[in-house]
Amino acid sequence: MFSDCKDIVEKLVVEDDEFKTMYERHRELNKEVDKADIGVIPLSDDTLHTKKKEKLLLKDQMAEIIKRYQHQRVAG
Repeated sequence: MFSDCKDIVEKLVVEDDEFKTMYERHRELNKEVDKADIGVIPLSDDTLHTKKKEKLLLKDQMAEIIKRYQHQRVAG
């Protein structure tokens, strides 16, 4: 995730509590979804779909924070 701006992600995880919370939740959801996809943990289709939607929403929110951070660096 965000491999093209890994340095910014690492910096935000340390400096931005909101980003860190989102990042950790996304990682948690990613693990759950991966395990459900290979059958390690049982999840209903609805639950799996909800987790995938939450994961995507978090990714979009983190992308927006990264975009703002990049803009501030350029403008600042």
